[in-house]
Amino acid sequence: MGGHVGARKAAVITGGTAAGLGVLNTMAHAQGPKLRVWLFKSYVTAGNDILARQVEDWAKERKVQIEFDWATFGDREQKFVAAIEAGNPPDIAEMNYQGPMRYRPALRDVTKLAKDLAAARGGLLPFAERVVQTGGQYFGIARLVFGGGLHVRKDLIAEKGLKMPKVYDPDVIEVAKKTQDPSKDLWGFGQTLNRSDDGNGFLQNILWDWGGGTWDKEGKPALATSYLKENTAALQFAVDTIQKHKIQPPGVMGWTDVHNNEAFMAGKLVMTNNGASLYYAMGAKKHPLFDKTQVILTPGGPAGSFVASNPYNWGLFKASKYAELTDDLVRWVEDEKHFEEYMKACSGQAGPVYKLRAEHPYWKTDPNFQGMLQNILRGVWIGYPGPSTPAAIEVQAQYILCDMAGRVVTAGLSIDAALKEAHKRVEDIVRIRSRS
Repeated sequence: MGGHVGARKAAVITGGTAAGLGVLNTMAHAQGPKLRVWLFKSYVTAGNDILARQVEDWAKERKVQIEFDWATFGDREQKFVAAIEAGNPPDIAEMNYQGPMRYRPALRDVTKLAKDLAAARGGLLPFAERVVQTGGQYFGIARLVFGGGLHVRKDLIAEKGLKMPKVYDPDVIEVAKKTQDPSKDLWGFGQTLNRSDDGNGFLQNILWDWGGGTWDKEGKPALATSYLKENTAALQFAVDTIQKHKIQPPGVMGWTDVHNNEAFMAGKLVMTNNGASLYYAMGAKKHPLFDKTQVILTPGGPAGSFVASNPYNWGLFKASKYAELTDDLVRWVEDEKHFEEYMKACSGQAGPVYKLRAEHPYWKTDPNFQGMLQNILRGVWIGYPGPSTPAAIEVQAQYILCDMAGRVVTAGLSIDAALKEAHKRVEDIVRIRSRS
């Protein structure tokens, strides 16, 4: 409740002007405790701006000073590790799915606040619940999960009289071959297998799609043992998109998270998997390809269609002297009016982690949001089909699947050798993690 009143007051004070904010920032610096807030700088810049402004509104109302720090895909985990090791973490931080388990010793147990928020919002969706709690204790407060899917040039598909792909093999391969034109630098599919969030997510999904995975149902390493046959076929497919079918652009193994966005907007790709940030960027720039892009369900494989879920969440650090303030800040930004303002600016990126948010009419305002929402709702946790564990999170954090694919494409290892090498790395992580 307090959130609504506060937001109205803050709006009255600032009138929403930059000048207003500037004056108030100066005032805020003269008084009150100082809170270190780490936020995630996503490619959806309008969302970043709104979240920062909401935190500032809260700070003015509570007479608190804010020291912001922003992290991106590339430097986020290193910053957390360095700050925690130095005994100097922030008071509150926006973390990704790795945070609650990976940084648990440094995080405060937030079970009561997490349960209160979830109960008022119809409960957490299962994939989010798996990430923020372990053994009934919550070490993160779920915020959102990125919407996304296969971004497809529907104009190029229509020109050739083709149907939207449902599975990777044969659909994606056939659509890619029939629509691409390498002589014009137009490629059917853009998907790095390189060390990046994009590479990690894709390889995870592909292993599941073929009935394999890194872990078995008991949570034991399975890359080169119980799922060897399935994983071999899945990894072969991923490598074949580059080497055999040649539907990927040259240099794709040098890409990071932003490269496929750029290539798609430059008109060089027919299809790419991406979060909603690509769709957002095209809309924000009034890009000519915005109306020619359809976002569909991520394609599947012989065992079904799987999407690795990455719920972002709030981590409140034990070392903070301001537990009550950080709790209050979470309640403020997660207040439904505030979250709605943020969500509407994010073009599908602020996906639901709570059941009631999945029913918001916003998701029916654009046909492409439906694909994104369905992808979110069928998301599975890291560690699937076994439990979500610190070891499973660590395997992702160390990009072991990306390295495995890179060893085949770039270093020329056989599929079998790459799977065995990655399997051994997974076993090493399990050994180290089970000791701690």
